[in-house]
Amino acid sequence: MFDIGFWEILLIAVVALIVVGPERLPRLIRVTGLWIGRAQASLQSIRSEISKELRAQELRDALKKPDNMPDLNEEIRLDEQHQREQDQSQDKKQDG
Repeated sequence: MFDIGFWEILLIAVVALIVVGPERLPRLIRVTGLWIGRAQASLQSIRSEISKELRAQELRDALKKPDNMPDLNEEIRLDEQHQREQDQSQDKKQDG
């Protein structure tokens, strides 16, 4: 996501240590991690909703064209497979 190297992380840690202090730094890191996790979960949810809507629109378009009926079965199979993969990845994230 971001191209941050070791030296940038070290600089951020030193500045945070100076600004926040050593006694409050662990709590700050924990809270920051929680916020980042929530943001990532929200983004994943938004991406999932958008992809569901796009697939639904593709299915509607496929239903309008009778010559694409064999492709509709493939779309349904791919949609079910994609949903299973998303469920598995969400289960892994919740377990981890």
